[in-house]
Amino acid sequence: MTQHFVELTAPARLMAKIAFASSAGTSGDVLLVLPRTSDEEIGRVHRLVAAARKALGAASIPFQIVEADEAFHMATSGDPSRTVVIDLDLLHHENTTLLGSTCNSNSQVIGYKLKQNISRASAAIFARADSNSALAATVVRHLTEAGIVDQTSFVHITSAGQSAAVDDSVLEAYGKVKAELPQARLAIEQAKDGVESAIEHCSLQYGLLVLGLPKQQKAGSVTEHLIALATAGLLHTTTIFVYSRGAEIEQLSAMTKAIEPWILKNTFSQDEFADIDRLLQAKRDHHVSISLVLPALNEEKTVGRVIDVFKGALMDQRPLLDEIILMDSNSTDQTRAIAAARGIPVYVHQQVRPDLGAYAGKGETMWKALFVAKGDILVFVDTDLSNPNPAFVTGLVGPLLLDERLNFIKGFYRRPVRVVNEFVEVGGGRVTELAARPLLNLWYPELGGLFQPLAGTVAARAGILRELHFLTGYGVEIGHVIEYARKYGIEGLAQSELGEIVHRNQPLEALSKMSFQVLEAFFQLSPGMMAPGMADRMNGILRQPFLSDTGFTLLQTRLGQEMRPPASSVPPLDLSPVSAPQT
Repeated sequence: MTQHFVELTAPARLMAKIAFASSAGTSGDVLLVLPRTSDEEIGRVHRLVAAARKALGAASIPFQIVEADEAFHMATSGDPSRTVVIDLDLLHHENTTLLGSTCNSNSQVIGYKLKQNISRASAAIFARADSNSALAATVVRHLTEAGIVDQTSFVHITSAGQSAAVDDSVLEAYGKVKAELPQARLAIEQAKDGVESAIEHCSLQYGLLVLGLPKQQKAGSVTEHLIALATAGLLHTTTIFVYSRGAEIEQLSAMTKAIEPWILKNTFSQDEFADIDRLLQAKRDHHVSISLVLPALNEEKTVGRVIDVFKGALMDQRPLLDEIILMDSNSTDQTRAIAAARGIPVYVHQQVRPDLGAYAGKGETMWKALFVAKGDILVFVDTDLSNPNPAFVTGLVGPLLLDERLNFIKGFYRRPVRVVNEFVEVGGGRVTELAARPLLNLWYPELGGLFQPLAGTVAARAGILRELHFLTGYGVEIGHVIEYARKYGIEGLAQSELGEIVHRNQPLEALSKMSFQVLEAFFQLSPGMMAPGMADRMNGILRQPFLSDTGFTLLQTRLGQEMRPPASSVPPLDLSPVSAPQT
């Protein structure tokens, strides 16, 4: 569905705007927005309404008349499958944040400032994000087919004196444009006084400018400045701003009706939460505390830098995190000493609640963390990272702080695999693609929109985590998404893109062990999937035969996991307090 919000104005100007939007391929329901009117202006506005009715009726264009406040509410209300087209004359220089609010709520947003009736004009596209550049190219293609645009340039701006070479991201965006507009050329524009001045200069050279919108517009940003110039009529040409959320809608059409709105509404990006001050304010407003839990086992090579990056940016500089704790699995190297030297509380999970016993495994470590972490929101990030980034944390907690309907956030990311001395963008997430994803799509199709259901980089409200079972091994992640969806539905489950995370990669035989535990968890947490009693009969030993020149070897590994109960059901420890931090 497309909705076109257009300012009530003189008939000729009004019809020109509607015709322009239609030529851009964005015709839809017309909502004629009344201005805020004083008593003295009622008569003039009534005459404009009558003239608009006559013009629209003569052109057989259906329309609806709405007041300004109602229009802004409609534009920003949540319908993630919708395209919203906004006549920037509605902003009247006073509310440029409307575009950002509209981007938050819709799949696609197109804002335009029609400077004059244009014909056979040259167009300049500045959009960089993949989805934005694709939408910009589609809009310009429609305008080209309508005879409004005759040539198109994809403009790359460089600073004066810098090399004119373009990086891969620019070429990728240019490729999106070329796919729609094969005749488009790449133009290099040097900025002597900043990007804004370069684009203002381009407004003198081109008849149409098309710029991308970020989902969140930062105060004082280039985008905010350009929107203000456009709405004030200070750019010398017709200007279009475009926003498209993530993957194109056509790619989602094969999904179930339950997944379509979910993946659009509940898929986020770390860039949306880069403003830490905004997160801090939300944290204060909601009176919540946040704990970062770092599970570890023999990670002396990476744990120090991981702690330094998160502690420096998110505790020392900005107090987003209330605590960082290391949950160690009895490392035999210097992992605990490195963390303790940085003032981080260190717990050995085998020594936390010893009355409950102890098992090996990542899930056991996470479960034991529930007895020592104090935060209302818990974040789990691995300690074997080669490229820790504060955005891994802000990208996970941001949705929880800014959207109260959300409870559980899964991270997803590019995970390149090292081949000799280089990384390649294939091979990461093999257990997901070969085991978890097929199972979820077969039996839990509502979870088919999860990019990485087995990702261990997660954030959740502590109260929710304490209501879930924990498999002690690698089955903990798939177990959580299945149990959460079964108990609470998928509305409070979301995912956030974290860029690229470089882990230590597992050999193939280790992935077989991981798959074993993922499959075991799937069946244990899927009641009714098997006949009664069959889950108890599942074999807990993985046998792996290996062939060599001297014969074969049969390796046998006991991999059966324990099912830990919800922490909320575990009685408190009466005899002694929780184990003190270990060093």
